[in-house]
Order: sequence, then structure tokens, then C-alpha cells
Amino acid sequence: METHLDTLTILAEVTIAFVAFAAIIATLRRTFGEQLSPFQRLLIHFFTETGMLAVSIELMPLVLAGFWQDELSVARYTIIFTLAASFAYLISYIRRRTKIKAPTTLPSLVVMIGYGVWLPVLAMAGAGIVLQPSLAIVVAYCYWALLSGAIIFVTFLGSFVHDEDAGT
Repeated sequence: METHLDTLTILAEVTIAFVAFAAIIATLRRTFGEQLSPFQRLLIHFFTETGMLAVSIELMPLVLAGFWQDELSVARYTIIFTLAASFAYLISYIRRRTKIKAPTTLPSLVVMIGYGVWLPVLAMAGAGIVLQPSLAIVVAYCYWALLSGAIIFVTFLGSFVHDEDAGT
């Protein structure tokens, strides 16, 4: 369990640094007087909210390890929390996305498919069906969350670079 907790600690540090960096870049855009489109605001919300959600998931096993020494219990409760929080966020995100009629770019599609794969994996692992709960699954999910946030951040950057090229 020690190795997974160390990995989750590192992921939490990297994720929070990424969220801070990405939020600063997004804020600079606003500081220079540039208006953000509803799609750009949705992207900012996505990479900051999913980043903070990932940090809460990454830190949860560290807290739970103080209550239970066995990795199976820590992993099971972390996976259940991860599944519930991710599913709740997904519903909120889809509502916001639908409300603004956001375009589905290739990067957004890749991220959505990735989370679409992860939700059943988490459900199976949490229930012990096919997969046993493990912190390795939590580590892999959190790495995906960091990667997906980076993909959406690059999409955000591209959205205003593209706007400038178009003269708008």
C-alpha cells in the first residue's frame, strides 16, 4: 500500500500544480480584457473542477489509511467515493454542456469516451465484479483525470489561438 500512497501523493501535488497553472493562464486571458465564450468557460470549469475532484480522490486513501490498515478496505471506499463523485459531476457537466450547446471537438470526445470507460471499471472494481478493489485502479483513474484535464486545457488554449487567427 505504501507505494500506491506515495504515487497518489505525487499525483495530488502534480494535479494541484496543474490546476493552479491552468487557472492562472485562464485568468490572464480575462485580465487582458478578452471575453471568454461560453465554451471556453465550460472548458475552464472542466479542467479546474475535475482537477480538484481528482485531488480529493488522491488524498482520500491517505486519510482512510489512518482508519484501516488493509489496502482492500481503503481501496473499496475510495473507489465507491470516486464512482459516486465522478457520476455526480458527469451529470452536472452534461447539463451545462447541453445548456450552452457546446461543440464536441475530437479532444472532448476522447475525454468523454475515457470517462465512459472508467465509470463501469470503477463500478466493477467497487463491487468486486471481475476486478478486485485496489489502489492501483485509483492511481490509474487519477492519472487519467490529470491527462484528461491537460487535453481539455490544450483545447482551451487552442480555442483562443484559433479565435485570434480568425480575426475575431
